[in-house]
Amino acid sequence: MSLLTDALDRILNWLQQNKPSYASSLQPGLVYEEIEEKVKNLPFRLPREVYELYQWRNGICIYNGERVAQFFQF
Repeated sequence: MSLLTDALDRILNWLQQNKPSYASSLQPGLVYEEIEEKVKNLPFRLPREVYELYQWRNGICIYNGERVAQFFQF
């Protein structure tokens, strides 16, 4: 486990204990190939940490006037 994933998991643990609705609204991460497909037309390469972040979780998405903060949309 990398330092980034370890830190993200600690944040998630805090959210699960203190803001369970936020924690449960996190979407599953994407596989590497899904991220590659989303960023294939960018004129630059994303750092490894960006891939790691999106593989960890894909943001929050709640509908009907609630929180919507999705990293990549399908």
